Amino acid sequence: MYQFIGKRVLVHLYSREGIAVGTVEGRVADVAKAVEVAEGMKKDLVFVVDIQTGDPENPYKNSAGMEGESWFAIQDIEILDDEKPRLFTN
Repeated sequence: MYQFIGKRVLVHLYSREGIAVGTVEGRVADVAKAVEVAEGMKKDLVFVVDIQTGDPENPYKNSAGMEGESWFAIQDIEILDDEKPRLFTN
């Protein structure tokens, strides 16, 4: 999992109901393995910083109100690689 640190990623965002609501781009700064996100449910997480929404008037804010950074489930990220085209990755 540590190979993700420093990588540019696209994060796919979902509502609490599981409906896709958009994407943001950022850089992985940290990882955490097997974090309990709900009772009996553990997920591997990445901490993404420098989050860009594509709209400077509406920056990304996490649930704690911090701007431009947040933890996300590893299954919701897509590594951006400038060397390869983005064709159905992950």
